[in-house]
Amino acid sequence: MPPKVSINLCCYNSEKFLEETLRSIEDQTFGDWELIVINDGSSDSTEAIIDRFKARGFPVSYHYQENRGLGYSRNRALELSGGEYIAFIDHDDIWQPEKLERQVAVFERRKDIDFIYTNYFIQRGERRSVAYKGPQPDGEVFDQFLRRYPVNVLTAAIRKDAVLGFAERFDAKLKLCEEYDLFMRLLYSAKAAYIEEPLAVYRIHPGRASTRFIDGWPDEMEGIIEKYKRVLEGIEARHRESLRYLYGKIGYYRARSAMAQKKPGEARKFLKPYVDVDPRFATLYMITFLPPFVWNKVVSIGSKGYFDER
Repeated sequence: MPPKVSINLCCYNSEKFLEETLRSIEDQTFGDWELIVINDGSSDSTEAIIDRFKARGFPVSYHYQENRGLGYSRNRALELSGGEYIAFIDHDDIWQPEKLERQVAVFERRKDIDFIYTNYFIQRGERRSVAYKGPQPDGEVFDQFLRRYPVNVLTAAIRKDAVLGFAERFDAKLKLCEEYDLFMRLLYSAKAAYIEEPLAVYRIHPGRASTRFIDGWPDEMEGIIEKYKRVLEGIEARHRESLRYLYGKIGYYRARSAMAQKKPGEARKFLKPYVDVDPRFATLYMITFLPPFVWNKVVSIGSKGYFDER
């Protein structure tokens, strides 16, 4: 019998965190799972750590490949998965013991749900904080997610059947937003469920992809929107205002880069088209006329949580 859940884990030079990630999988209270591991060309002790885990008798399907990138690796893991549900974890993440059990229970109870995400802890060094306080979008979430996307991939689980018919699954060209792209295409017609309990731990560290590739976020997002206009019928008519907000957020990230280069005039060019979309864009536009320290203070404190690249 195939397992109920396939866990997809893609690794690249993962020795620093991988042991703890695997222990969190081992400690799951839900036991009907398989682990699909794609080693994307690691040159460290990643394979030896996986071998030790396999030696303890866990159902692991391990595959080594030359480095092809995260999107390609995620697709390969998905193709090799035999489970009814797919759960995603990266090599530096941790799950709480009840994570899979809670999500499977929702899938089994609510047949209309194809996507489940949960709250999570953010870990900086030894300090942990809860990512979200209060409810997050549930049900038909696509429009709300265009404005603010609250999903961290380590909390996500999907019905495998819901994406089998997709001509493109993870976009291998993307370095930062490959899971956003696929999940949002799924959620254009599928319903989501949110579990408010924090069931995972997301580490903040300099080596994570969202830090290394953040300067590419605006270009990737613009490319994704153009793709959506081609493949998601009716998106411009149904979600015009939220798409414009998202373009404004892209403009903000371009403006932030310009301000870091001490180019306030260029920053204003990126923000000005969206001053009527949200008061925050208008405020940021006006701040570009003030001394740079004002911008830095507002961006680091006032906009935190509103203009999140994820």
